[in-house]
Amino acid sequence: MLHFLGLTTSTLFMAALVFGLFSGYVRAGNLFEIRPWLRAGCLSGLAVAAALALLELATGWVVREYYDLGALLTLIFAELCLFVHIAADRALSPEQAATFSFRGISFIFAAALGAFCLPDIFIYPSHFAVGVVNVVSSEFIFIVAGYCLGLALCLLVGYAVHRVAAALPTAVLTPFLLVALAVFLLSLMLTTAQILLGRGLVPRADFAVDAVILLLNYTDLFLCGVAGASGLVALTLLRRAVNEKMEGENPAVLRRARSLARARAKWSAAAIVMLCSGILVLTVGMRFDAKKAELVPPVPMPVSDGAVHIPLALVGDGKLHRFVYAAQNGVAVRYIVIKKSETAYGVGLDACDICGPSGYFERKGQVVCILCDVVMNRATIGFAGGCNPVPVKFAVRDGAIVIDAAILEAEAPRFM
Repeated sequence: MLHFLGLTTSTLFMAALVFGLFSGYVRAGNLFEIRPWLRAGCLSGLAVAAALALLELATGWVVREYYDLGALLTLIFAELCLFVHIAADRALSPEQAATFSFRGISFIFAAALGAFCLPDIFIYPSHFAVGVVNVVSSEFIFIVAGYCLGLALCLLVGYAVHRVAAALPTAVLTPFLLVALAVFLLSLMLTTAQILLGRGLVPRADFAVDAVILLLNYTDLFLCGVAGASGLVALTLLRRAVNEKMEGENPAVLRRARSLARARAKWSAAAIVMLCSGILVLTVGMRFDAKKAELVPPVPMPVSDGAVHIPLALVGDGKLHRFVYAAQNGVAVRYIVIKKSETAYGVGLDACDICGPSGYFERKGQVVCILCDVVMNRATIGFAGGCNPVPVKFAVRDGAIVIDAAILEAEAPRFM
């Protein structure tokens, strides 16, 4: 339950907050011309994400990182344009918002946001039965419940933030929206850099790789930045609702004003509670879930005739096996082996070009990166790119996987 609650929440939470703030800004400024374009963008993003998920599950045609890169670049472009428009005019007039350029940017933003964030939401249900003995069981029910709770939490927090943002004057709301957009933009750029470096689409300069690895250790700061901006919006509205002076001689007008103030206070409190809940799930909850997975210690294998020989019988169970080679300088070079099919094995270092030597572990039959919690596609283990283990050349001879010790020796600097 906790695992899929965390996965679903981590996929949608920040996007829900940013979209909630922006749609609230549109409503607060009475920018009615934008709302149909936002709805059309949401539906377009939903359709693209569903189509991508169907292709990924049913075929081998999809290279997910290239799709994500296209969606990310489109989303970054649209968000930059929105940021510039809103920063230049702190309170857009309906006439400015009605321009074709702003409507188009709003549409692209909503569509690209959905196209990037939603595919995994459609794919996660295909993983429900992984490691489950019987689908008619409490374990399976808890898994489905975790997924549904995460989805509900993100939808509700996005709507609550939308409601509180829409109740504030645009002059008050704009600084918080700009902060959330800027922080979210930085997180998208980090993900883009991760794909570009992992796929070798840009030169892998040491300083760039080190910077990406460093920032990956502090991704919680991006979450806190967006959630903090949203929380301040809710607190601002709560303070205004509590301290608002009720004036007017007409009792009906006073009753309406009091009712409106109570409603705003309730939505503000609800947004704050859901924000805190989401942060707890994404920090404490996910760390607790990660701790439940036992990290199998690497096994040293003897070297003979200048090569490491791993019996096929030792790694033929389809599970992840971790080994270690002692380099001449004393560095422990870790590598992994997994049987992918009846005739194929995946062999790679217990490290990748983006997340460094953090390594991998097995969780419910899935191979997962320890640092970024990305689930590996078994079929791609042994191939270069992305968050996959760095491939290691090997041969199968005499009932064993044979790895030249010189190859492992050359990788020692990666683990220093």
